[in-house]
Amino acid sequence: MPTQYEQEEMLERMRDILGEDFMVLKAVAYHLEEDFDTGQAHIRCKLINISNDNEVMNVEGSGSGLVDACFHGLLARFAEHHPSLRSISFKDFEVKGLMSTGNEDKANAEAQVELTVLSSEQIEFPFQAQSRSIGRASVDTTVKAVSYFVNSERAFIRIYNHLQHYRKANRPELVTKYQLLLGQMVQNTSYTEVIEQIKNNELPT
Repeated sequence: MPTQYEQEEMLERMRDILGEDFMVLKAVAYHLEEDFDTGQAHIRCKLINISNDNEVMNVEGSGSGLVDACFHGLLARFAEHHPSLRSISFKDFEVKGLMSTGNEDKANAEAQVELTVLSSEQIEFPFQAQSRSIGRASVDTTVKAVSYFVNSERAFIRIYNHLQHYRKANRPELVTKYQLLLGQMVQNTSYTEVIEQIKNNELPT
């Protein structure tokens, strides 16, 4: 499992590689319907894509509870163009009350939600969010996790294409540089399907 510092360092690397194409999402509202008898939930979530002129994105999904429904909604929105998302899964989900943040009766204390995502390489990635609303913290954490892997795939594609270019241009010093970067990115998850789609011109380069 990468440390929080290592994960933040990887995020900064993605920002450097992607520049304006680094995706920043913010959840601003959601509506949840949940059937307690079946355990099934349906969520409609409104997101703002801060990195794309505050574009409004509406995500809708169903699953076993709020987090599962939110995750499936985000997959439905992004997985077609970011196939590596299909290689990740949830490992653990934990809610902790931060009672020191509350008033006398502690009823308004903040909750910290931690979601652990398991990559195809069996590496665990923890994501956290805090809010006085457990629902909001859960949605924020799920959005953080999916955004991380979307940006990771975008950065991988950018590096992969640079590597192919410098191989053709016979620039061994730059080939080495991008090989090292590529090796760092594949620690996140598998990009086998992504590479095949690039070769078949099924993904934007």
